Amino acid sequence: MNFIKYITMILLSLEPSYSDKETWDQRTARMELIATAIDDAASKATCSDKYDVPKCEKTWSQDKKSLALLLVTKGYWESKFAKNVHEGKCRVYECDAYRVNGTTRHRARSLWQIQKTGLETREEYAQMSSSSLEATTMAANVAVRHLVLGMNTCKTIPGTIAVYGGAKSCYWKGAAPREAFYRRINAMSEDQIFAAADARKVKHQSKSTGVVFTTNKK
Repeated sequence: MNFIKYITMILLSLEPSYSDKETWDQRTARMELIATAIDDAASKATCSDKYDVPKCEKTWSQDKKSLALLLVTKGYWESKFAKNVHEGKCRVYECDAYRVNGTTRHRARSLWQIQKTGLETREEYAQMSSSSLEATTMAANVAVRHLVLGMNTCKTIPGTIAVYGGAKSCYWKGAAPREAFYRRINAMSEDQIFAAADARKVKHQSKSTGVVFTTNKK
């Protein structure tokens, strides 16, 4: 199974946001787009695949899979990969909302809920609230910068999660369930991933049509 397919199937195995009303085909296409963005960001940071070139500077000290699965973990815990958040249509209580002169604004953008810091440019921050492949890929790459900062600072997965979550140190009690999620998906075999995606598809389809489908493993 190629890497994008691998990440896509993990994404499809996860419980969708309650607000998502996509058909299974629509969800599959969107998860594949997100997986493609994750693949690009993880490859670039590890100088692998298409970025395995002499001028590439590796920023992530571990392997590509670990970084990709951290992007899955953070995306799921930050936004549950919700369609409205992906499209930059956050509700009044989402995306670190605040009020200015009676108008709701949002500090956090993208599936990875990135706030404006010194790790992204003004242009990047402005453009990442879109479900296009270009915007999603840019957001994934910016999220990697935050994960790299955490790893360089703490040298551990829970520490990386803590720093990304805004902790002032490498220790944060909120990191524990996120790390457990990361460890769980990292330990899943391909068969387990496909079984989980199949189960999610059956549940999804039964809600709308009552028809049971299975995923074609290739």
